Amino acid sequence: MATVVIPFKHQSVRDLAWAISSPPLVLQPDQSCRWPDSRWYQRVYEESLPWFLKVDEDPSELEDLLDKQKDRRLGKVFETLWFYWFIQHPQYEVIENNLQIIVDGETLGEIDFIVLDKMTGQMVHWEVAVKFYLGVDDTSEMSNWYGPNRRDRLDLKVGHLLQRQSIVSRDQRVRQWLKQKNLDINQCAVILKGRLYYPWNRLLASSVKNMERLKSEDCVEKLNSPRQCGSDHQHSWWFKEGQFDQEFDGKQCFVPLIKQGWMESIPTLNERDICNKEHIFKAISDNRLRLPLQFQVCNPRHSWDRAFLVQESWEG
Repeated sequence: MATVVIPFKHQSVRDLAWAISSPPLVLQPDQSCRWPDSRWYQRVYEESLPWFLKVDEDPSELEDLLDKQKDRRLGKVFETLWFYWFIQHPQYEVIENNLQIIVDGETLGEIDFIVLDKMTGQMVHWEVAVKFYLGVDDTSEMSNWYGPNRRDRLDLKVGHLLQRQSIVSRDQRVRQWLKQKNLDINQCAVILKGRLYYPWNRLLASSVKNMERLKSEDCVEKLNSPRQCGSDHQHSWWFKEGQFDQEFDGKQCFVPLIKQGWMESIPTLNERDICNKEHIFKAISDNRLRLPLQFQVCNPRHSWDRAFLVQESWEG
C-alpha cells in the first residue's frame, strides 16, 4: 500500500506528515511492547489527510508550538510533531507528556507520552524517537550503524528502548507511583523512525535504483540491510570527501541541511542556500560548515535526494 503523497505548502506540515506517515526503522523486535508497522502509519496518515490539508492552509498553531520549543534538537522537534498530532486526533487524549519519574527522591526515568485511547479505553505509554545512522563494514549488523558523530549506535538505541525506556512503566515501584497519580498503564508502544545511510557504492546505487522498481525485499537484500529493519525503511548514502568530489560535477547543486530537511525535503526552487561542491568545500575549509554534513541534492535523478558527507577519517 503506497503512501498518498501531498505537496504540502509549508515545511512544518511536510515534516508533520513525514513524522506520521514514514515507515519505521525497525520491525517488531519482541512481543513485550507494540512497535507499529508501516501499514498502521499509512492508515492513520491517510485517515488524517483532510486534517493535514486544513493545517496546511493555516499552520500558525503548529508553528507557534514549534517556535516556543526551547530544545531545538531534532528528537524533540519530532516529539513535538507527534504531540500535536495526538492532541488534535479525536481518538486520543494526551494525559502526560515528558513525565519525569521521581520515586523517593530517585529519578527512575521519563515517559514521553501517556495517551488515553478513547476507542479501547486503554492508557498507553508511548516512546518516540527519530534517528539517522551511517553504516560501516558489515551493514547487516545493527552494531555497525552509527550516528553521524559516532556517539550513538542503532543496536544500542533499540536495546535501550527495549530494555529500559519502553518498560519503565512496568517497574513495580513506578507502577505504584503512577497509581498514586491515577495512572494505570495498560500497554506500551514505540515509534522509532529515521533513515539509514549506506556507504557509497556507484554500482550498488545503480542496482538498488532498479531493484526499488521491482520488489523492496530484493532492494534490502542488495543493500545488505539489518534483518531487524523493514524492507521499506528509508535509506540513502554517505560519501567521503574524495568520493563526493569524484561523483558530482561542478554544475550539480546542493542545499546543506543544518536545521531543516532531515525529515522531509526542502523545496529547492527558490532556496537561497543552494551551492555547488566548490562552495561546500570552501565553506568547510572556512569552518562555516562542519563535517559530517547532510546535504540535499537539487533536482536529483536518483531514487534518493539527500546524503551525508564525512571526513576521510570518519570510519577510523
